[in-house]
Amino acid sequence: MKVLMVTPHLPPYQAANALLPHLLGVALRERGHGVRFLTFGRGPDGAEIAYVRRRGARLRATRVPQALEAAETWWKAEALLKTADVVHVHSNTWMNQVAARLCAARRKPYVLTHYGTEIWHHDGKDESFRRMNREARHVAFYSQALHARAVELQVPLPAASVVYPPVADEFHEREPGLRRAVRERLGLAADAPLLLNVKRLHPLADQKTLFDAFAAIRRERPAAVLLVAGSGECREALAAQARALDLGDSARLLGLVPNEQVAELQAAADLFVLSSTLEATPTVALEALASGTPVVSTDNPGGVELAALFGDDVSVVPKQDPAAFAAAVLAFLAAPRRARAESRERIAAQFRLPGVAEQYLRIYGEAAA
Repeated sequence: MKVLMVTPHLPPYQAANALLPHLLGVALRERGHGVRFLTFGRGPDGAEIAYVRRRGARLRATRVPQALEAAETWWKAEALLKTADVVHVHSNTWMNQVAARLCAARRKPYVLTHYGTEIWHHDGKDESFRRMNREARHVAFYSQALHARAVELQVPLPAASVVYPPVADEFHEREPGLRRAVRERLGLAADAPLLLNVKRLHPLADQKTLFDAFAAIRRERPAAVLLVAGSGECREALAAQARALDLGDSARLLGLVPNEQVAELQAAADLFVLSSTLEATPTVALEALASGTPVVSTDNPGGVELAALFGDDVSVVPKQDPAAFAAAVLAFLAAPRRARAESRERIAAQFRLPGVAEQYLRIYGEAAA
């Protein structure tokens, strides 16, 4: 099987539509399948990855940059399609829509994966979006809630399934000594509560609420430290908020962090804190659970779904409520513990890469047939 992945991102981006195509690529190659990628970037095209260059932001209102990106997408995808048995389109960016239209024009089967935003914000009327779904051979959803929302909106789905995201093998429980070593490298006291958030710095991730909650947490637990791994447009606002709240070095914006370092942080943390207002299945929370770290999440759809799957290893609080978030964290810190063995067993059974890759291979085979 030869698969072309069309995705707006690849690592080091921590977005779900960067991690899934990358991990699938690794798993498929290990099974002897061919995988190539078309993505945004500035690198030179190689045997495995072709890049569409992002044009200048200043002219985007004129639509000229989008037109240039669309033309380059069409041109590069045209050549890549010739050697592909099936195309896997990851989410609904402008580039992905162009690639899907090309697939339909060339009668090349494509599979579409929805990650969240494109469904949550769909008004039920966008004909380009509806056609993109209708012409796919199969549409996969990142969560049950996402699939239910698409059905509610009557999005045309020729064939559909829920395929949860995979958790990479580097996310696993670590020995206490290894956890202490990571904390020592961070300059933390042995008894300092360590909270971790791994998300793009974006309004939907709502780290603003998290910082407000953390200020309240520090009044009760002054040694607590919050690490936020990710980049994005809210960085300056969050840095200013941290200064206004006098958080000092206790709230650290780490920027983009390589995945192997994220895995160490996930295992070293006492608690993973997810303040997002909207999520499908938050992979970062699954990575925490796989690392033995419990989760406090807002009641976004993904957080609610994970709480149903993992019980009291995922505590759920109302969105945009710093007081409730702080209270849930402080309650946990009063009696800290690691995630239950049952949670790690569920991760192994449902959320590891080999099983997810087998589900997509079956979908690819049906689509290509």
